[in-house]
Parts: sequence; C-alpha cells; structure tokens
Amino acid sequence: MLLTDKYADKMNGMITCYDRMIIQGYIPGWSYAEGMTSYLKANNIRIFDFSSFSQPLTEQVRANAQHA
Repeated sequence: MLLTDKYADKMNGMITCYDRMIIQGYIPGWSYAEGMTSYLKANNIRIFDFSSFSQPLTEQVRANAQHA
C-alpha cells in the first residue's frame, strides 16, 4: 500500500518534482582530437600520459554510476 493511499484522508494535496536530472553535452574545446591535444599541451601533459591523467576522473564517473 502506498503512503498516499494510506493517509489520503489526512492529506490536502501532494507536491511532485524530479529527484534527479540528466544533463548531456560536451566540452567544445575537447570534442575533437586537436582540441584535446591543445589542452594537454597547455597543461604540460604529454599525450602518452593521457591515460594516467584521465584515470582519476574515470574512476569518479564509474563510482558515481555504480552508486546511482
């Protein structure tokens, strides 16, 4: 039984809303190879070190996806 059914006689109304949002998009400067290469160079990150650079972010995304 739903709480709204159980306590319907004591309720005057109900407020509903979204409990989460999905935002999709992209980062314009990173959405193509030359843009990402420029970002890495500007931050003194070698292209061959990209996997170690991106690993912490990858783990955060993975942990968040598994948590949800």
